[in-house]
Amino acid sequence: MKTVFRLSGLAVLAAAFVAFAPTGSFAQNQNCADTDGQTALYTKFTELYPKTDKTSRQEAINTAKSFVEKYGGCEPLKEQLDYFNKAIPAMQAALDKINDAEWLKARFDRFDAGIKANNPDEVYAAGKEILTKQPDNMNVILSMGLIGSYQSNAGNNYKYANEGLQYADVALNKINSGGQFTKAGGKAGAFQFEMTKDEAINELKYAKAYLTYFGKKDKATALPLFYELSQGAQKDNALIYGIIGDYYMEQRKPVAEQIRVKIEAQKATGEDDAVKQAREDEIKKLVAVFNGYNERILDAYSRAYKVTKDTPATKAYRDGLYKTIGEVYKQRFDKDTGLDQYIAATIAKPFPNPTSEVTPVSDPEPAKTTSTTTPPAATPATGAAAAPASSGKTATTAKPAANTAPKTATTAKPKR
Repeated sequence: MKTVFRLSGLAVLAAAFVAFAPTGSFAQNQNCADTDGQTALYTKFTELYPKTDKTSRQEAINTAKSFVEKYGGCEPLKEQLDYFNKAIPAMQAALDKINDAEWLKARFDRFDAGIKANNPDEVYAAGKEILTKQPDNMNVILSMGLIGSYQSNAGNNYKYANEGLQYADVALNKINSGGQFTKAGGKAGAFQFEMTKDEAINELKYAKAYLTYFGKKDKATALPLFYELSQGAQKDNALIYGIIGDYYMEQRKPVAEQIRVKIEAQKATGEDDAVKQAREDEIKKLVAVFNGYNERILDAYSRAYKVTKDTPATKAYRDGLYKTIGEVYKQRFDKDTGLDQYIAATIAKPFPNPTSEVTPVSDPEPAKTTSTTTPPAATPATGAAAAPASSGKTATTAKPAANTAPKTATTAKPKR
């Protein structure tokens, strides 16, 4: 007998079923004689099979399964059974594909809406589900690797530090192992996070450095990452130099405090000259370290000032940087003249690695430090690159968008 789809009609099928009289061992299977039931299931299947809605497709599968379950031991129906046994997996696979497509569409719709709205909660929730089905989707992985740092920067909120770092690492690992950038122009990512492979690598490294420094407060790990970026494609990123300058500001504070304490102790009476000289020597050493930090601060902020474009949009930020540089310059050299020449000479030199030890700088002194010595100020009074606030964020810790300017700490932070 041919398969059910090659029979000319239900009457032929019914006649075939009647012709198979149960004899021998098949007589024990009463279902084999159930020609009405066989015809009914066949009729139902042929009605359902052409329909494309999911309910009808599932019911067609269930009907075929019922036919096999009831009549699977009927040798005369072998061709029909062989057909169903082959067709059921294929039909189920096709239905599963439809279900998967609908499942993915719902999550991609949610993911895209989250990207457009800059909503990391939605992006991470939908993206994680998508990756269970498409673990190598670079458009999703790259976007998840960047939105955490972008939104942390925009909102001074490090809620997404862990996930941002996690997916930045995932994205970089995928890229290094051959992750595909399949969009036009060799790009990957979604909407504002769509970029080339080289752009993605730089942005992901920055995201890691930024979230490590501010979100995890692990500056020792972040500084080498920032320095690496400053030596390559992000050598003109003012934020990187600003962050490093802020770091030196923080490191300088305890040195200034030690100087203050020792000068106060130096005022004590009744000490012999040897003790006083020892205190004097200690102060001089600390002042040399303080000078070294000042020169590192000047170096970093001068570079931030230099690469910040002189436009109306950047004026407040750039002016703030210049003011801070001037204050630190006066602390260091006790003069106001020659600042522009100093900036030019400084940025012409290689940028110091912030992980290297700060070299103390001792100046020839016309007179000994005395008990009336005034300790160096711990930080500049004002400026766009002032020391970090309690939130850990400073005026220089926001990255300007391409060809736009950063703003000052007293106004909105610059966008990345």
